[in-house]
Amino acid sequence: MEEVTEEELYEAFKEQCMALEAGGVNAIMIETMTDLDEARIAVKAAKENTSCEVFCTMTFEKIIGGGFRTMMGISPSEMAESLVEAGADLIGTNCGNGMKDMIGMVKEIRSVNPTIPVLVHANAGMPRLLDGVTTFPETPEDMASRVKDIIAAGANIVGGCCGTTPAHIRKVREVVNAL
Repeated sequence: MEEVTEEELYEAFKEQCMALEAGGVNAIMIETMTDLDEARIAVKAAKENTSCEVFCTMTFEKIIGGGFRTMMGISPSEMAESLVEAGADLIGTNCGNGMKDMIGMVKEIRSVNPTIPVLVHANAGMPRLLDGVTTFPETPEDMASRVKDIIAAGANIVGGCCGTTPAHIRKVREVVNAL
């Protein structure tokens, strides 16, 4: 948004990634991105300056008339093509939505790239403010009920983001184990 140059962004991501690798990590997770240019710069900085695996997820919302976009207007298919080209080893979507909407996002990613590993970390539903407290409506059972469909759509890694608890992850794992 013109507050920082691409070179400044690259240098900031490079410094962070190199420090993480020096600290012992073997993978860099770039997540909750909404701007494709920023995500690409982060992926390139990590790939060009570390020997780490590089993962990148973006956050999408359902739009009127169907489909999904980031707040900057990027679709899951645009993300997939661009981040794979930038060098990401794994791509996906996180935050923002419950499991139900993640199915369509994964299908769209798979429509343009059938081989890249895909990660889904869904919220436990859309957050709601009740009596001044942020709550998440999806129960562990709600989340787990969609895991088969997420995997059938092409997800390789399924987990949780905002509002998920150990109980949510246990239920997801039970479904995965049963497959």
